Amino acid sequence: MKKLLALLLLCSSISWAAPSTLRFCAAGSPKTLDPANTDSGVDESSIRPVYGRLVEGTLEDERILPSMAESWTVSADGRRYLFKLRHGIKFHSTPWFTPTRDFNADDVLFTFARLLDPKHPLQKSYPTLSPYVASLGWDKLIQGVKKIAEDQVEVQLARVDAAFLNDLASAFASMQSAEYGAQLLRQGKAQQLATLPVGTGPFVFKSLQQDSVIRYERNPTYFVKGEPRVDKLVYAITVDRNVRTQRLKRNECDIAPITGSVELAELQGDPAITVQSAPGMNIGFLAFNLKKPPLKQLAVRQALDMAIDKAAIIKTVFGAGGVVADSILPRVNWAHDGTLKAPTYNPEKARTLLQQAGVKNLEISLWAMPVQRFYNPNAQLMAQMIQADWAKVGVRARIMTFEWGEYLKRVDAGEHDTALLGWNGEIEPASTAGQLACGAASASFFCDKDFDAAIAAAKQTLDAAQRKKLYAKAQQIAMTQLPWSPIANGAMSVALRKNVVGFKLGVDGTIRFDGVSLR
Repeated sequence: MKKLLALLLLCSSISWAAPSTLRFCAAGSPKTLDPANTDSGVDESSIRPVYGRLVEGTLEDERILPSMAESWTVSADGRRYLFKLRHGIKFHSTPWFTPTRDFNADDVLFTFARLLDPKHPLQKSYPTLSPYVASLGWDKLIQGVKKIAEDQVEVQLARVDAAFLNDLASAFASMQSAEYGAQLLRQGKAQQLATLPVGTGPFVFKSLQQDSVIRYERNPTYFVKGEPRVDKLVYAITVDRNVRTQRLKRNECDIAPITGSVELAELQGDPAITVQSAPGMNIGFLAFNLKKPPLKQLAVRQALDMAIDKAAIIKTVFGAGGVVADSILPRVNWAHDGTLKAPTYNPEKARTLLQQAGVKNLEISLWAMPVQRFYNPNAQLMAQMIQADWAKVGVRARIMTFEWGEYLKRVDAGEHDTALLGWNGEIEPASTAGQLACGAASASFFCDKDFDAAIAAAKQTLDAAQRKKLYAKAQQIAMTQLPWSPIANGAMSVALRKNVVGFKLGVDGTIRFDGVSLR
């Protein structure tokens, strides 16, 4: 009898310790897994489980906390940051790389060099052009990164930057292995950084099947005690929001972003599912390509903007899940300029402006995203509504779309006339506003010195009231010049099955899986 009881207890303990798999219905497939070479939200969502950063922002309010740097000090003039690195952090061991040492200052220098140095050896075989370096001005901001000791690094800035620590918490600033980089350089396989990542994060990358599935496994040497709390993480790539909803209901996924009001209402009525929501810290917009002759004229951009019935778009595309955007910053951002008003829908005035600009029989391309996002849950439908609105003022629009990676590549190359895009913002407004800086990947090729000066000045002061005033000036310039036609701020919702424990939706829509378990 005692042997039987012992056997039953053993079986019970084996069952309790069975590997747990957290399944996430991702809304898209990444075009790269290299944090230094992208600003795509889909890419960053796929990258984040693998990598760590010097600092991290809290999900609740993006307060900056120590991470791979256990502490830091700032000089009296605010221009020198001395980071004390945490000991014992290990890079992942994988079939393609085995580290011989722990994380140290050399890896910090390597990470910054990839971002900032156009003459870095890896640039010849695998060019790195981080969109963030341009939009945040890091190429001019960061004067030097110096190794003080194996566990100390000093970053010298050209000027005070109130957003610097917040930026370090972003995915693009993820710490990468200098050893791995050197190995790939010797092997002539530098491009492997985009497909076989090596980080220090809570999960180890295992495999990616494009448009299908990404697999990760628990990092057994992760430096945060007790994390992660599941053994495996699977991204089931599910582009269609209706399919995501049904997979969640059928218990084929544990967590899924919900981008449609109908699907949201359906899931809120399911007793096996809970929903977490947050206001839209994002901006969905229509970018005007200022390189194209008709769109160089402000009057033409104004006409196209006021010809769009944005209230109808919100009602049809977003339902209760969105509001009309009235600025380049979302309404919930602390620096949003509340004095701005969304341009009034006025097709009659739009026709007059086009006539005054000497523009007749205008034909332009209207690019529609092939993916669904909180800031645009149905770009095809939105494009069709804009197309119909423009037809009323004599403008013919050709709707075009491409696979997501190709879409972004072609937009960056300036092949479009107008393109629907968006940005998942942060509490720090420089992240979003900086997308319109000279040289940034704004899809508009907008460049205004007064705009850039306002953003730069806002980052150089720690006075919150003065920062808000300067960001307001930048917003007013953007809304006057209209490189973007702001469309919507979309509410963010994530649905999860009730056996999911510890999940928190970030205030900026960030989705993280450390701290999440299954019961």
